Amino acid sequence: MKFPYLLLPLICTPMLTMAQNQIDQTICADDAFLLNADTLKKSKVLLPVFKHFCYRDQSGNYALYLTEKQDKAYASEKLSSAIEAHLFKIENDKSLSTPISIRDQASKAEAGLEFWSKLTEITDIDKDGSMDPILVYRFYNASDAGKINRDAFSGRIKIILFYKGEKVVIRAITGDLDGERSTTATENFFSLPVAVQTHLVKKMEGMYRDNLYGFDNSYKFAPKKSKGN
Repeated sequence: MKFPYLLLPLICTPMLTMAQNQIDQTICADDAFLLNADTLKKSKVLLPVFKHFCYRDQSGNYALYLTEKQDKAYASEKLSSAIEAHLFKIENDKSLSTPISIRDQASKAEAGLEFWSKLTEITDIDKDGSMDPILVYRFYNASDAGKINRDAFSGRIKIILFYKGEKVVIRAITGDLDGERSTTATENFFSLPVAVQTHLVKKMEGMYRDNLYGFDNSYKFAPKKSKGN
């Protein structure tokens, strides 16, 4: 069932405020090193850095880069044809190692994509001493007027969880009709601890409740199995 869509300021939603408070605690102390052109080149961070975060857990210090091409202009807004995210461990000698990366791009039929950085979470979901970063990015359709269609029931979305060295991917497609909407997840989602699965499902439910994205709610927002990574 589709609910009426109300365009709300992002900073006003309780879920986004909670995520923003978490991110406020992940400011990097050494931007001179992390954003240095040589550091980025050696680490193969090739797209412009849109946001970056740092955190520490029981296994060490980490830097997370969100990068966007921002090459698709729509009036005063910009989307990207391609985005990347890179999670590095910061070694004692200040080198960046053991990266986990994602790379994605919009199809020719889409207006572009962008990270929803206010929905980024860096928290220890299952209280095991290791942080579990969550990223959200959205693909947009173009409207008839050539503008970005930001309706909650248009386009597709991905949620990425970095968990113990693996990438867990949730893919969602929305639409005006119930039969047009679907949410699937990679196989490793279903072997996650229950607390982590529940957290991700509640995140989708919160985005739906806040009129940010029209997820399929046929199975109480739980995703079905999908293939691939």
